[in-house]
Amino acid sequence: MFKKTRKKLTLFNSIYFIGFFFAFLIILYFSLVQLMDYQQIEELETYYKEQYHDFFEHKNDNEGKLEFNPNGMYFYYIYTKDQILVHGDENYQGLFKDLEKIIRTEDPSKRFVKNIKWRDKHLLILSKPIQPNDEFLGYIVIGKSTTSQYHFFQKMILLFIVLIIIFTIIIGFLSYYMAGKAMIPIQHALEKQKSFVSDASHELRTPLSVFYSSLDILETDEANNMSDFCKELIEDLKHEAELMKELLDKLLFLARHDKNRIHSTKEKISLTELLLTISRKFKRALPKSIVFETEIQPDVEFIGNSNNITELIYILLDNAAQYTQRGSIYLKLLQTDKMIYIYIEDTGIGISKEDLPFIFDRFFRSDAVRNRNGTGLGLAIADSIVQDHGGTLTVQSELEKGTTFCIQFPLYTKSLHDG
Repeated sequence: MFKKTRKKLTLFNSIYFIGFFFAFLIILYFSLVQLMDYQQIEELETYYKEQYHDFFEHKNDNEGKLEFNPNGMYFYYIYTKDQILVHGDENYQGLFKDLEKIIRTEDPSKRFVKNIKWRDKHLLILSKPIQPNDEFLGYIVIGKSTTSQYHFFQKMILLFIVLIIIFTIIIGFLSYYMAGKAMIPIQHALEKQKSFVSDASHELRTPLSVFYSSLDILETDEANNMSDFCKELIEDLKHEAELMKELLDKLLFLARHDKNRIHSTKEKISLTELLLTISRKFKRALPKSIVFETEIQPDVEFIGNSNNITELIYILLDNAAQYTQRGSIYLKLLQTDKMIYIYIEDTGIGISKEDLPFIFDRFFRSDAVRNRNGTGLGLAIADSIVQDHGGTLTVQSELEKGTTFCIQFPLYTKSLHDG
């Protein structure tokens, strides 16, 4: 139980911290991208102010003149309001032809910024109108290469992925360690509780036996002198004493299971014959309002403790009968190449989704069944028996539709005397 809880805590803490770290890296990454874009745009704005006067110098040129400067940091193109190129300075030959296709889809009288990919280059362009006296005369398109920044952010993404992997491993180990530390006081408290239950159960058996024997003696010696009321009272006391003894036996079984002290002799048994015998007896005790059906595969054998397996099946069948007033109960035994499956299905009141995770906890009683008889230990004992045989016990249920318990036993060979 503590191993499962520790794993759950580790998983929860790891997901929480990795999620926080991942969110931090995402925020950091996009903040750097935005900051870098802002800085690049500011540089283009500054360059725009420097080249602003070129429009008036070249606006009367008959043909657009392009100067090629491969070592330049910026490129720019000056257009009239009719989108006629009058002058330009570029560092990538042939760029303006492709750039004009993009520019012509925008409104030149308004400022706009674009990140584009041209061939193997990544470029940032800024277009601004020329309006000296609120009169739109033309516009300037300015740009620069952001390829190096793009590659920088690509490498940053790879670095973040590596950091996430490394921190996931580190946080996983730290979470597992801290979860173990957090479980120590809880484990000690639970061990004390289990020890108290075990000791109290042992100590109560003797006075309970004396009490029951005294009732027998009193009933025998004073049979002729007791009134009917006294006889009825003794019968009630004996019945309650038997219930108390049954409860103590269950607590002792669970206490031995907790301390791995269940020394049950395991031998090869025929599950087919065992379930057929249980089915015949169980069917006779059912009311006529419940239909009992079986599907038991022949020649299924298993290494286990016959008494414990019998108790396991009875617990689940009795549980099904107790919560099915009308309907059906279905028992199925199936063997595959690797597993043995036992299904116990009913059409009873079902179990709510909120209660399902807790039904194997000791003394757990849902609000819907608190008024029914029972100690809340039956399913805990059933789960312990299944675990003692190396299997798993699972449940599926839906309110007002029924419940299905599935027992899975692996096919394996082990010692006939397994503790």
